[in-house]
Amino acid sequence: MKEIKCSVIQDLLPLYIDGVVSDDTKSLVKEHLLTCEICRNEYEQMKETLYVPIENKATLFSKLNKRWNRKKWVLILGSVLTTILLGFAVFSFIFYYAKPIPYTTDLFQMEETADGMLVLNYFGESHAGTYMTHPIEVEIDGEQKKISLVYYDETIAHSPTSNFLLEDKRIGSEPLQLVNSDTVDAIYYGYFDLDKVTKEKAQTWEELLESMTLIWERE
Repeated sequence: MKEIKCSVIQDLLPLYIDGVVSDDTKSLVKEHLLTCEICRNEYEQMKETLYVPIENKATLFSKLNKRWNRKKWVLILGSVLTTILLGFAVFSFIFYYAKPIPYTTDLFQMEETADGMLVLNYFGESHAGTYMTHPIEVEIDGEQKKISLVYYDETIAHSPTSNFLLEDKRIGSEPLQLVNSDTVDAIYYGYFDLDKVTKEKAQTWEELLESMTLIWERE
């Protein structure tokens, strides 16, 4: 019988390892491996590299599939969580990030009623909130005076130029009666943080009032 070349045997080794050759070919390769150390070494290396037991193939694919499904769900849940967080951030910015509404004579006008009460009229379409103090006794230019501080703030949803939720159906202004205004000597408009002046001492009354607008003063 003519001897088969090693190159032919090595070409048949992948099929031999997978068990898809005929019985005659299987016997031929097996006999050759018994007598050829080179092909036998090639067979051992190829078997370690290529051979996956048939009974373990399904398990391997199942594990890979489970890992992919787990990764897919992690990605989905991560995307949902990110969307929720972004939505909450945008919602908070629109409805809760407030800034003072600057004073202009078009938006704010002071009015003194017949009984001596002071009313601040607001002509903007919307606002988020109103902040006002009771009369506070402060020394101004060496003279003790009672002053009230007031300001309006806005968010994106509530601003003079954007009525985000409802159409403004007011006729005329929105009046705000100042507390104990019959005893007040002056009204200042602008953002204030009384804790900085009274508790933290990080700001003086002079510095605070300089940053505000005097909108009314008793004659």
